Amino acid sequence: MEVFTVAAQRVVLTFDANSLDSLKQLQARGEFSSIGTAVREAVELSEVLQEQVDDGFTEVVLRNPKTNQEKTLVIPSLRRIAKKATRV
Repeated sequence: MEVFTVAAQRVVLTFDANSLDSLKQLQARGEFSSIGTAVREAVELSEVLQEQVDDGFTEVVLRNPKTNQEKTLVIPSLRRIAKKATRV
């Protein structure tokens, strides 16, 4: 059994006032313990979505379980990734 050690690396990000406000709102709405946690969760979500694009999935459908109403999310970065994949 192999054990991999990943060293933590500090990253410093600079945000303009509007972006920082959005990040703080994301932290509050998601009840994240810190801005760093909010950013990590956002990165993880992006990775999951990108992996799905690799398998040919390009739409995200949300369903309200109480009403069965559905909405399809359009995520521009996923469309860009999918377009690049079809050109290869």
